Amino acid sequence: MNPPDLEELIGHADAIPSLPEIVRHLIHSLDDDLADVDTLVHDINSDPAIVGRLLAAANSAAFGLSARIDSARQAFLVLGINRVSAIILGAALLDRYHAGSPDFDARLLWRHTFGVAVCARVIAEASDEEPETAFTAGLLHDIGQLLMVSVAPAAYARVLALQSEDDWSVLAAEHEVFGYNHAQAGGRLADYWRLPRDIAEAIAAHHEPDRFDSTLGEIVHLAEALAHALDLGGPPNNRVPAVSDRASARLGVRWRDLAPHFGEIEARYDGLRIALAL
Repeated sequence: MNPPDLEELIGHADAIPSLPEIVRHLIHSLDDDLADVDTLVHDINSDPAIVGRLLAAANSAAFGLSARIDSARQAFLVLGINRVSAIILGAALLDRYHAGSPDFDARLLWRHTFGVAVCARVIAEASDEEPETAFTAGLLHDIGQLLMVSVAPAAYARVLALQSEDDWSVLAAEHEVFGYNHAQAGGRLADYWRLPRDIAEAIAAHHEPDRFDSTLGEIVHLAEALAHALDLGGPPNNRVPAVSDRASARLGVRWRDLAPHFGEIEARYDGLRIALAL
């Protein structure tokens, strides 16, 4: 059976559930200076599963708190909107999206994804871009891969075989089997979910930023390379992908300028991974 083309794939988007309404609202609020914490708390409290995950993560040893957090409002006050947002987005993804294929390690994908998200936030801070939007784009950058695995697990097993047995890159293997790649699929899925346009474009651009005009895509592109370089949740045969010189120049980011932040990146990543039991 042939794998679905891109239109057919998006037609099967219900194979993975849509983002919860509170998560979509949070994503749209991240770069809104007028976002109201009271409204966010009210919306979060409407989803008991997210509240439970938030409180469990907020009270984990990773945050080193002496007092117990027992409400979403207290989590905002103690942790701040940045960490609460990271926990909520991460928990929603982990609780709802699992690939239905024994050949695909979804846990490894999420570890990598969180690594890219943390790196994207730091790179955005270094280039005077919005760090929380960058974190979200990093967190969602490989969502197309999960859709491809969920809809066509046998076909994606062939992608994985080309990678492991013949040393193909993931993009080349996906094009060989599907005729498109997970970045294209993810960008279309983000549009289908009606996520902010800049996040959808960043997902589509993260492997080939020179084909797009997306500053956020360039940030995620560099973040992916940095996450691989620091071995943040990478696969066993981890290798650092090629980096676009144009993207680096446009952002004004040099690796030597980021080097002093490597310890901070690893600490942020470890804290989030432990908090979410990943």
